[in-house]
Amino acid sequence: MTNDVIQQQIEYYRARANEYDQWFYRTDRYDRGKELNQRWFDELAIVRTALHQIKPVEHILELACGTGIWTQELLQIGQQITAIDAVSEVIEINQ
Repeated sequence: MTNDVIQQQIEYYRARANEYDQWFYRTDRYDRGKELNQRWFDELAIVRTALHQIKPVEHILELACGTGIWTQELLQIGQQITAIDAVSEVIEINQ
């Protein structure tokens, strides 16, 4: 991957930082209707359940942590989390 491509990805996520949670939670313009939203949340529940099957650990390194949606989940299984992202705007939301 070239530096240009990486920079484009960073700029993309920088521009979307303030709307990422709306997309994730399917609110506002990202609401896809009851049926599709429910399918999304059902799939998330499967991932969340699998994540919580992990035994507690001392330290977690979360790469591309974004706005912290999954950081919150990781806090339930890790004693200490290092969450990093190339986009400072999402780190601010995460904190």
